[in-house]
Amino acid sequence: MTIADQPGSEEKLSILRRIALFSSCTEEHLHLVAARTRLVEYKKGEMLYREGEAAAALYIVASGRLEVFSVIDGTKHLYTVLHNGDTFGEVSLLTGEPHSATVQALNDTLIFQLEKHDFEELINRIPSLVLYLSRLLSKRLRIKGHAAGGGTEATILAIYSAARGVGRTLFTVALATSLRRETHQPVILVDVNTPEGQINRFFGGASHPHVRSIVHQGLVSDEEIAHEIQHHPAGFDFLYAGAPTTHEGHEALIAPLASELAQHYRYILMDLPIDVDATVLKALTQADLIYLVTDCTRESVIRTQALMRQLRDAVGSPPQQMKIVLNLVESERERLTSAQVAETLERPIDLALPHIETPSGEVSIDELLRLLDQRNSPYARAVRYVARDLGGLLVGLALGSGAALGLAHIGVLKVFEREHIPIDLVSGSSIGALVGGLWASGVSAQELERMALRFKNPWDIRRLFVFDLGLPAASLVIGALAGGLMGVLAGVWAGLLLGFIVCVILALLMGPLVGGPIQGAQLMAHLENDFAGKTFEQTRLPLRIVASNPMAREEVIFATGPIALAVRASVSIPGIFKPVTYQGKLCVDGGVVSPVPVAVVKQAGAHRVIAVNVFPTTPQLRTYLEQAQRQRAEWEAHVASRPLLVRLMLRLRQELIRSVSPLVFDVIMRAMQSMEYHIGEMACREADVVLRPTIPGSHWLEFYHPEKFIQRGEEEALRLLPVLQRATGALDLSTTMAQQSGTVALTS
Repeated sequence: MTIADQPGSEEKLSILRRIALFSSCTEEHLHLVAARTRLVEYKKGEMLYREGEAAAALYIVASGRLEVFSVIDGTKHLYTVLHNGDTFGEVSLLTGEPHSATVQALNDTLIFQLEKHDFEELINRIPSLVLYLSRLLSKRLRIKGHAAGGGTEATILAIYSAARGVGRTLFTVALATSLRRETHQPVILVDVNTPEGQINRFFGGASHPHVRSIVHQGLVSDEEIAHEIQHHPAGFDFLYAGAPTTHEGHEALIAPLASELAQHYRYILMDLPIDVDATVLKALTQADLIYLVTDCTRESVIRTQALMRQLRDAVGSPPQQMKIVLNLVESERERLTSAQVAETLERPIDLALPHIETPSGEVSIDELLRLLDQRNSPYARAVRYVARDLGGLLVGLALGSGAALGLAHIGVLKVFEREHIPIDLVSGSSIGALVGGLWASGVSAQELERMALRFKNPWDIRRLFVFDLGLPAASLVIGALAGGLMGVLAGVWAGLLLGFIVCVILALLMGPLVGGPIQGAQLMAHLENDFAGKTFEQTRLPLRIVASNPMAREEVIFATGPIALAVRASVSIPGIFKPVTYQGKLCVDGGVVSPVPVAVVKQAGAHRVIAVNVFPTTPQLRTYLEQAQRQRAEWEAHVASRPLLVRLMLRLRQELIRSVSPLVFDVIMRAMQSMEYHIGEMACREADVVLRPTIPGSHWLEFYHPEKFIQRGEEEALRLLPVLQRATGALDLSTTMAQQSGTVALTS
């Protein structure tokens, strides 16, 4: 807290008249108030008072923002946010009780402070204050009961770059447009730039470089700046706040301007010049998030690295407040790879902006808006992700395990594509990792269906396993010894045959002892062909694939590197497939610890989650088994009426099936799926929408009947379509797309 430069008497009276608490005061009473109040400045993050402290003063916000909150059991509970003209601290002064909440400055804030003894004198001399404060007290005593979870508060974004020509202005305008379209909240773009006004020129408008003149003692009037704000057809507002940086006190504009705009706008975007001066530093200290934009050229990356160090020293921004935006523009200068950029900056890239191709090489505002209308364009998708993240709108899709049952995921995705259900992140486990990985990589649901239909012949799926058996060294040695001995006794061919049989039998028996009899080489080759060498960094949607580390009883979450390797790890059924070793961790089927990876997609940033659980419930299975038992009784009654020879043949066939059923692999899988069902049910409790496209009685290896699973997935998604549309905002999206189509039709 510091004592601010005090305004003159008339200036102070002018400010006090605009505050609701003193609006009914006479001139004489206003002079009394002015003589006893002082202007105090609190820096961003500074506490005015803490919960439990004794009341010392009455506070009136002149400019800035403050949050009122309590910490209960280690959790912060926001009650309200205070703006210009708001009064607080009066409850404790009037009741004599300690403060019931903590007040902290969200930005640099100017406060009129009235000490306790002066407050007591004024309420005895000014009756109108008593009436106003009694009404306010009644309202404040109810505030905690109505403020659970808090309300929406303005978010200030600073967009900055260390070099020119890296796409900062383009990104700023695109983000403002996407924020307005996705959140339907008021957005303003503020050009805090050099006198030429880069964004202003981008819009093709005239400059209005006289915002500086409306600043008076660091206080900005709503009425004074309203006529300076321009509205753009894309839906957001625009304010040119540029002024010569040589003007002393220009930085004093930023905090009061931001706090004034925060009362009217949900999102405030500040486009900053590249020169680090007092104005830029002030804007950065007031920002909730800082986006540093750079391209891949070595020169820009090195300058960005130096800038980050300078900002950390000057602003002290924590890593989570600073986001790195990498613009993948083409350049003839020396370029670094994304991995090299991340290594140089010593932190991961938060957003990669795809290159925009235009005939002229430059992007106009009209070309940018047309690009953003194309929701599937890579640039529009990248910026839209940031906007939806800021708006708390990210929708995550968690695709569960289930072997062949998971082919139902394809049917669900077909409906999502057809009905424009927005999905921003994907996580998958086992078969969900395969389907989700391909879809996130850009393979459409229709193409996924065609890929599934390739396995209609049961032999097509089995040959991935039959010709991929691993032969442990012990089985080879024992087989060779047995074959050699038989060769001596009964001839070479008999020895070779016996040696082969012994080797295969021992491989099947000993395979689980060395991780699994199936090596997975055939499957890995198939996956590498399907994914065509793609990595997580090349997906159209953020992707997380889950495997299990049984040695540490933990999830292994894949988010970088080749997708095929991650899927191979996630589908490694314990005791059947040989595990994958990744970064020193033994990886088996993701369904072991996370059969429906809801928590994983939430951890990745999803605000709402759609879970797809393909495991039939216990009541469904019980009903199926009862029905199967009735059908078996009917079949046995039918067999009893057949001739004796037919009955004997059918009975013999039935006994042969029983003698080899269930196979050990089937026992392993069904036992594992029983466990996965219960774990998955608990995970689904954390999802916003749960789809259950189940077919009780289907076999886990039934990949040769993909149609029924895909159809069941479509049916379940269509059944819950209204719920999905409400949960994801798809209805709002359809309206927006229709409006955009209408606009295009009118202008074409």
